[in-house]
Amino acid sequence: MKSSQKLLNIGLTALFVALVGIHSAPLHAAESRPRDATGPRMGPKTQKPETEVIRLRSGQLPLVTLTSDVFYRVVSAEIAAQRGMLGVAGTTMVNLSRDTSDPRLARRGLEFFLAGGNLRGALEASRAWSRLSPNDIEANSTELALSAANGQTEGLAEALRVRIDASKDKPAAIGQALAVLSRLNDKRIAFQILDQALSPTARKSPAAFLALSDVAQAGGDTPRALAEARNALRVDPNSEEAAQRLLEYGMVADPGRAQADARAYIARHPDARKLRLMLAGQLADTGDYDGALTELQAMSKQSPEDFDLLSLQAQVAYKAGRADQARSLLEQYLSVQNQREQATVPGASDAGAAAADAHAMLAKIAEDQGRYDDAVAQLDQIDDPSLRYSSTVRQAGIRAKQGRVAEAVRLIDTAEPLDDDERVIGVLAKAQILRDADQLDAAVKVLSDADRAIPDSVEIKYELAMTVERQGKFDQLEKLLREVIALDPDHAHAYNALGYTLADNNKRLPEAQSLIGRAMELKPGDPFIMDSMGWVKYRLGDNAAAIDFLRKAYVLRPEADIAAHLAEVLWVDGKRDEAQKLLQGAYEKDSTNKTLNDTIQRLGVKL
Repeated sequence: MKSSQKLLNIGLTALFVALVGIHSAPLHAAESRPRDATGPRMGPKTQKPETEVIRLRSGQLPLVTLTSDVFYRVVSAEIAAQRGMLGVAGTTMVNLSRDTSDPRLARRGLEFFLAGGNLRGALEASRAWSRLSPNDIEANSTELALSAANGQTEGLAEALRVRIDASKDKPAAIGQALAVLSRLNDKRIAFQILDQALSPTARKSPAAFLALSDVAQAGGDTPRALAEARNALRVDPNSEEAAQRLLEYGMVADPGRAQADARAYIARHPDARKLRLMLAGQLADTGDYDGALTELQAMSKQSPEDFDLLSLQAQVAYKAGRADQARSLLEQYLSVQNQREQATVPGASDAGAAAADAHAMLAKIAEDQGRYDDAVAQLDQIDDPSLRYSSTVRQAGIRAKQGRVAEAVRLIDTAEPLDDDERVIGVLAKAQILRDADQLDAAVKVLSDADRAIPDSVEIKYELAMTVERQGKFDQLEKLLREVIALDPDHAHAYNALGYTLADNNKRLPEAQSLIGRAMELKPGDPFIMDSMGWVKYRLGDNAAAIDFLRKAYVLRPEADIAAHLAEVLWVDGKRDEAQKLLQGAYEKDSTNKTLNDTIQRLGVKL
């Protein structure tokens, strides 16, 4: 269920929770007045629906009579929200908050506007909330954040500066400023505002320089980010957070210096666990597995009771392709966790969860090495109820690799999912097993039955669409993908799949380009979407644009399908030598790829 639906699915009980802020005033607070014959009680002079507000001193909430008018307006707003009229609901609540001076009603209006994605309305609601509750930090922060989200940055730096300088807890105030500025899309402007908001007094705190470092890095200014991190370390030479930023951001600009800075800090602070782990991770990411393991082993010598380091060493060894070393380390780690679990009452430590992680990784190693029965046995050792179902699904996948498809399906069928999320995982895994075994009809039945049982599952609908596509049922594929888009308008792969299918069948090409364009807006760096855009450009006769998109896609993901598309456009464009080399290389990597082989045959290329 989407977050906006969760917000609005309140029912009668939650409705009265929303009304808690409207107090039934004491008898002396409201005059006894005659009821108008045609509507709610009316005041003797104003002829407006009464709300009977009792004003209290600053900082206190008003007492408001729960008149028929107030009750009616709250209920009508909630019902409007339930019917999807979120703007109407938000406006009603904000207007009522102004009439009653109750900030909680403005906040409820804010929730409605946010649920509907109406930032302008949300800003107005936040302003009403902030005006009615001027000492509420959350209200003020929300108004500033929404002002930033609406691009209204004038005066924002000064407002933040005043709040930070007035705060006794400078790091907390700076953190709140960061939350406000995170709403800005242009991080360079966010940095400029933060830089102006931090007075010399505020910059006595290392938190100020750390914040500047983070925002500068987010805006792509690595040299400034590093300079601010060094300022933070100058103000507080013991700041491990500053040292972490020097390492993380420095690895982008100058890896050698970044590692040297980290080692210099570690030499002064050998207990800097977070930094040392980050250094080991950075070394592993750059392929220096020996360096990463050396760092972790040195930490283990210094802190022999830090058993998690065994697991981390195993992960690095596995990443380095040293499966036997990883397995040996995991067995040591598992032995320690079993001893911990036996020494305490059940549930008193995290030993059980740690052991489960070790068994899962040992299963992965065994699977990689083709020791499938050992992998299944390792997964059998996981007895955590929250992991039991996912472990069974993994066992089913392993049995399917062994060609024991019926056993794999039976494992999933006899497992007991704890909730709908696990149920969906099981359905998708079962369908994948059947699809890989070329049992398409059985896979479609599994997914169709699940789609009827869980009709709002985007994952099931999408997988069903991809499966019927393999059966050539394009009308059904289109129907399912449009249902996916209706349920999740931001599902980039649904737009892409539908657009690509139309392009591949040379149908409704302008619509296909529009669909793929929408997918690209949602996931601009996705190579498969770039491939689709290249393919539809080719179908539209724009070979130059097609080659440009396909080259970019192939650089990101040099896979056979993309190679086939690029080679075909190059071939048709007269660049046949390049096309043939591309096809030859792709065939050597993946000789069974259907798209590739169809392209080679269609073009009559001899490899």
